[in-house]
Amino acid sequence: MKPVAVHEAVLQALLACGGRPDPAVVDGVRQLSELFTVARARLGFDYLSVAALRRAYLLYFAPVNIAKVLSILAEVPVLPARPLQILDLGSGPGVGALALLQYLSSQDTIDRAGTEVVLVDRSGATLDDARSLWTSVASTARSLEALRLRTVLLDLERPGSHAPWKRGTFDLVLLVNSLNELFRSARDPIARRTKLVEQLVESLAPDGTLVVIEPALRKTTRELHEIRDRILSRGQATVYSPCLHDRPCPALVHPDDWCHEERPWDPPGIVKEIDRSVGFIKDALKFSYLVLRRDGRTIVDRAPDVYRVVSERMAMKGEQRVWLCNETGRQLVGRLDKERSKTNAGFDLWERGTIVRVTEIDRPGSVGRIRETAKAEVVRGILGEGSYSNASKEDFSEKGCRQD
Repeated sequence: MKPVAVHEAVLQALLACGGRPDPAVVDGVRQLSELFTVARARLGFDYLSVAALRRAYLLYFAPVNIAKVLSILAEVPVLPARPLQILDLGSGPGVGALALLQYLSSQDTIDRAGTEVVLVDRSGATLDDARSLWTSVASTARSLEALRLRTVLLDLERPGSHAPWKRGTFDLVLLVNSLNELFRSARDPIARRTKLVEQLVESLAPDGTLVVIEPALRKTTRELHEIRDRILSRGQATVYSPCLHDRPCPALVHPDDWCHEERPWDPPGIVKEIDRSVGFIKDALKFSYLVLRRDGRTIVDRAPDVYRVVSERMAMKGEQRVWLCNETGRQLVGRLDKERSKTNAGFDLWERGTIVRVTEIDRPGSVGRIRETAKAEVVRGILGEGSYSNASKEDFSEKGCRQD
């Protein structure tokens, strides 16, 4: 399986906009990392309006978040072969749009003329960056030059009746690390965020897709689980992924549980360079996410013996275990090393996010057992079939990047 990789044309555009890493960028990465994790109470201010923090975001967090979007675009249904309307809400400098450009560059046999990508954010400075980055990347591939970009400066908490999602229909809606930052001072933030997601679902085309990506933190992820449950309880949408059911989220039963993803990626040199200076190791993509649709389509056919792996593999003495989740709930399952067989050898390939099938789980106690006679297999890997994530250089021309 090949890890997700951000294309060189995208990286060069980010460097052209943010400049080479310097001590100010390194310090900005430290500040933003603290802000995104342990100092989240200060997230109310417009941190991307600060030039040093905006540069730090462009050079470090933008490649990471672009890769996250790429990993989800690899598993959602292929976008319809027609002119598309796409919305990136809370876009920042357009990480969703940049991931989309890389994704669409792998489909250059499809005519996308007439496609419009709408970026909405409250920061004019970051929308300026988004326009510059879009121009640089779109100019490097002939198949992308026909796409249109529109930016909308808007307070997402007070959007008014002219908000794009209230006036148009979209084939794809992206919210990348933005939902958790909205309505933080509201009496019921979950209710306000749920209402926004409901409006976005209503704006979807009949075969449209809504993608929400959030930080892999317990609080933000559990809040996403709550929003999921409220949306599903009203029957407005169904889950395409990651869940294999539309029942209440079993991770909310116990306050210490939450369900997040970890995906492999190929960190670009700029991220590795900053990691060395800051002392970080960004060797995997960690996030939580939710993909909703209105047509009932799901990532795989659901069945009682089909599960998603929702934990790391846990090596015990003489045994390995994982947590599984489907319509029957969350359950801890293990296979004794001595019971490894030809039929259950697929268990060795199970990892967080993999969709698997197991024909028989013996439940003698709190841990289910995959016995020697059971059949265990991988239904879908974490990047699935036909991933575009390592698009070759031939997908982009050699025109290079420019900046207006």
